[in-house]
Amino acid sequence: MATAAASDAFVAKRRLFNALFASVGASPTDPRLSLRRAGRDGLLDQDLPASPDALTFPPPAVRWLSRATCGFSTAEHVAFIALGATDEARWAAWLAQQLNPAAIVDSACDARLASAAFTTLNKTAAQLWAAREAVGGSNYFQRMLPIAETECATLIRRMYSKRQLFEVMTEFWHDHFSVFGWDYDGGPMFPAFDRDAIRPHVFGNFRTMLQETCESASMMYMLDLYSSVAGHPNENYARELMELHTLGAENYAGIVSNPDSFANMNLLGHFTAWNGEEERLRYVDDDVYEAARALSGWTISGSNWWGQVGTAPLGTFTYDDPRHDQSTKHILAQYFTPYQGQGDGTFLFDMLAQHPGTAHFVAGKICRRFVGDSPSTALVQAAADVFHQQSQAPDQLRQVVALVLQSDEFKTTWGTKMKRPATSVVSALRALGADFTPVPDNTTTYTPTEELIGRLQAAGQRLFYWPAPNGYPDTQAAWSCTGTLGLTLKLLPRLLEMHQVESYNNAQPFLADVQAQTLAAFPNATDRTAANIIGYWCDRLLGQRPQPTYGIALDLLRQEAAATAPLDLTSDSTDAGQPQHVGIWHFNPPNTLSQHYTIARLRVAIGLILCSPDFLRR
Repeated sequence: MATAAASDAFVAKRRLFNALFASVGASPTDPRLSLRRAGRDGLLDQDLPASPDALTFPPPAVRWLSRATCGFSTAEHVAFIALGATDEARWAAWLAQQLNPAAIVDSACDARLASAAFTTLNKTAAQLWAAREAVGGSNYFQRMLPIAETECATLIRRMYSKRQLFEVMTEFWHDHFSVFGWDYDGGPMFPAFDRDAIRPHVFGNFRTMLQETCESASMMYMLDLYSSVAGHPNENYARELMELHTLGAENYAGIVSNPDSFANMNLLGHFTAWNGEEERLRYVDDDVYEAARALSGWTISGSNWWGQVGTAPLGTFTYDDPRHDQSTKHILAQYFTPYQGQGDGTFLFDMLAQHPGTAHFVAGKICRRFVGDSPSTALVQAAADVFHQQSQAPDQLRQVVALVLQSDEFKTTWGTKMKRPATSVVSALRALGADFTPVPDNTTTYTPTEELIGRLQAAGQRLFYWPAPNGYPDTQAAWSCTGTLGLTLKLLPRLLEMHQVESYNNAQPFLADVQAQTLAAFPNATDRTAANIIGYWCDRLLGQRPQPTYGIALDLLRQEAAATAPLDLTSDSTDAGQPQHVGIWHFNPPNTLSQHYTIARLRVAIGLILCSPDFLRR
């Protein structure tokens, strides 16, 4: 990000390199040190654009929509403006709409999903299981088609759905209950996890979603719960249930001998639980082991060597009573009476969902997603209070999200987070008005879907591809390293060059035809000036015209021409009669770069805006 601190760091680096050059007797601008054109001395400090002294804040609507949607777009902004006379009134109306996604007509997105002709997304868990067993290991593409189609459908929804806040929170809950979608056993079952365990509960009740995710085959395979039996309980799911899904590592006390003694109860904290019993605030390793025993026998019918469990359809959740540990258990100082069967697990979920530590941990994550990496203690506690007090409400999570998005802290902060790679790409495609329906492909054609997903994977955030159960990181530091940021910056301008059907086939339409959109925005050739064009695209992509981004993109597009001089965006080179979408070669007479490959330079200038700190901020 362009800040005074970043500028100081750059100057410090330049001094370091100058000292290194001097130590070997070389000039800091010695042309031998790089491949520079003759007569050019390279980039000097004074050639660089000045770093802004302060962060440029976009208008309120742009800030709010950028963080509560999958990316700011002018279409979303126009609809927002129509909702009231003031930004506050519009925001209240927008939130009311978005928090009731079932009432939003989403026919255009539904039509695009239908055009993709996905074949696995509506299959039941039993049908997905049968398809997986039929394929076996003979055809990897067909075996993993369910997760591939879920990945593509999710991209379509994020780009085109009018239920934008719903999609943002769906992503949040997939990170929270993270499952590696490409697991060999769980991947073929993934549509059921997304459709049945996550999406119905996005604005619903946490306790309900907690158990639904547990019972999904994809989660069972991810954390090995399907194989947990009496005498040999598998603690993987139980540990992540406490550390990642409910109480959080912030409430982990480690290994404590006799944690329920009077002294340790005072040391670890306790409270009167919903059932009137005293319950410990912090959990220890013994709680994990006991939770694993409480959930023994929870499995997927057909997932173990002994085959189908009773009459439960293969591939569906079932409770296997003979393989459940029926003895007493102690978890967080609560006593589990013996022979409660499946009730051990449901009682455990009741405890954890209503625990104040769960409320604080989950509320803190929601605040970090929308506000910043370090939300105030007051906001987190306010959200946690709603989470805890409304633990039985069917719209518990809707109330928590509403509180955070109506807070002054959300409305007044900006730029403390950065977009993750997938969000950067989706927001770019939304702002560019792209026409893109990703679908899995098993042909030799290099499709835009294949290229986009491959580049997202290289940048570190392919959808449902995080291998660990903690989900993709949600802090700025995690995504600002040179590797992932560099690959994101390569991907964003590449979006402007990708073609439909076959990504590098110039005969195919662009995913986002910015030349056609620019010509449509300025039908009069005299209005096609660099100042107008860059202003238009800054408004489209950023919702504002911040410096130095606006000035840098303007200078690139205009070259030696005046900012107000019209540019030729229609003359084009051809190859065998096929337009090349670059403009014309024009080096003579000298100093006429403004006429050289102008159509290609338009895409480069827009790509530069996409790579700006202003676009990457949240």
